[in-house]
Amino acid sequence: MRFAHSILILILFIISVTANTMPFSDSPINQDKTILTVAIEKVGYSPFYSIEDEKTKGFSIDVLNYIEANSHYDFEYIILPWPRALHFVEEGKIDLILTLFKTNAREQAYYFVEPAYGDEINQLFTLANNTIEFDGKLASLISYSIGTVREYSYGQYFDQASYLNKLPALTEDVLLKLLLGKRIDLLISNPLVFKEILVRESVSELVKPLEPHISITPVYMAITNKRADSKEIKDKLGALTKQLKNTPYYQELLKKYQINFK
Repeated sequence: MRFAHSILILILFIISVTANTMPFSDSPINQDKTILTVAIEKVGYSPFYSIEDEKTKGFSIDVLNYIEANSHYDFEYIILPWPRALHFVEEGKIDLILTLFKTNAREQAYYFVEPAYGDEINQLFTLANNTIEFDGKLASLISYSIGTVREYSYGQYFDQASYLNKLPALTEDVLLKLLLGKRIDLLISNPLVFKEILVRESVSELVKPLEPHISITPVYMAITNKRADSKEIKDKLGALTKQLKNTPYYQELLKKYQINFK
């Protein structure tokens, strides 16, 4: 009996220590979970999310894991091309979309969860042997063609530059092919995303980034406005996002994924 009692005390001690060292385990677990579907792209959007060995991971996923652990929500990921993901969330067929820039048009289609849960930078790339220079003023690029991803926002500064010759493509991989084939002069992309593609395709020496960055833009979660409880979900996710951003764990995530730009 003494042995069994000692074992029980040891188990309770281990459980207590484990609970106190987890970065997001101070709320009771609610067994009655509400499932929210989340649209993501198969090609991924590193470091925000990627799919490797059928597992979804990344900064955005860690943020949602924190929310899961501190709420009655669970998240189910639905893999879709980006344009279809935007459309399905707008139509209410999927609940949530990640890494979204806020625009006036999008605010009519979705409820944005405040505050933003991170930031993203966008940068211009060109062929290594090109002599194109960028002084930070978009007007200096008026004579060049610039590849973009269809339905992407690159922040208000670039999006509103309607005088630029922007050529949309479906993915960053397609943009790279267009650049290497000299069918576009420049492309714009998240450098963390695009440099991974360059390494994967073994062409890093053929492409160079241009300084300075185009912009540092907040990224949001956005929820469909077609659900009856959309505003309630938006408010709860917002409160949990704010809670997370005030923790040391959030700073650890920014450092881990190299996205602390401020």
